[in-house]
Amino acid sequence: MIAKGIGFNRKPGNIVSDNLNGKEVIKFLNGANNANKINGRLYGKNEISTVVQSIAKSAEKKLSIHNKGFYPALLDHICFAIDRIQFGVPIENPFINEISVLYRDEYKEAQNAVMTIKKELGISLGNDEAGFIALHFHSAKKDTPVSASLKNVRILNKVMEELFPSNKRLLSENSDAVRAFFLTVSDIADYSTEGHSLKMPRECRISEAFPESRSMAVKIKEIIRKETGNVLSCGDMDFLTVGIEQLRQQFHDIDSVTGSSPKICNLSEGCANCNDIS
Repeated sequence: MIAKGIGFNRKPGNIVSDNLNGKEVIKFLNGANNANKINGRLYGKNEISTVVQSIAKSAEKKLSIHNKGFYPALLDHICFAIDRIQFGVPIENPFINEISVLYRDEYKEAQNAVMTIKKELGISLGNDEAGFIALHFHSAKKDTPVSASLKNVRILNKVMEELFPSNKRLLSENSDAVRAFFLTVSDIADYSTEGHSLKMPRECRISEAFPESRSMAVKIKEIIRKETGNVLSCGDMDFLTVGIEQLRQQFHDIDSVTGSSPKICNLSEGCANCNDIS
């Protein structure tokens, strides 16, 4: 039996109910009557390991991964993903668009991994699982926990919802126009986490030059603070404001060509100057 949580909060000998308010219960199926409920034959870990070894070697070469713990962690993850698929539990990734933009090279290699599993084992994990595999690739590449890679993805997701509340698909539809900005947000967040801050000459007076973009930057600053615990400096905010302004102007250019009008929300807050955001 596989489940979310530890022991379903039950003691040995207790009955586990199927009605657990959203918690997953997967029962191993025995007998001929239940054989059709398992999607294909079950693969052992040894069979899967050969395929995962080839996936790991390809990723190590193409992504310059040098991490001793990479293969064992990847093997465990893929084995569990295959178990879920074969027992009919869907794999859903709410951050697939963000991962494909933020970790583009890793995601491309993860899609290759999913195709390899399909070819060698006949199991289709899908693009959502490719996103999770991409997180493992990026984590191994940076030698950080998967949770750290996921943190930037969550920041990107919340920033996307803040800037484009009416069009959440915009990230994937306009990846070339949007990706550079979100990489800037990620870089600023990472730089801040490392204890550094960017500097912009005060005579540029960025907050006064771009008040609407600055008010959006204040919102993003709060998102980063909640996710990382770090407060962006005045210089960080200036660079973030410039990035937002560039994005706004890019969309203005796109609108004139396509006729579409993706909306960036206008916040009610006024311009925040350096003194009250540092």
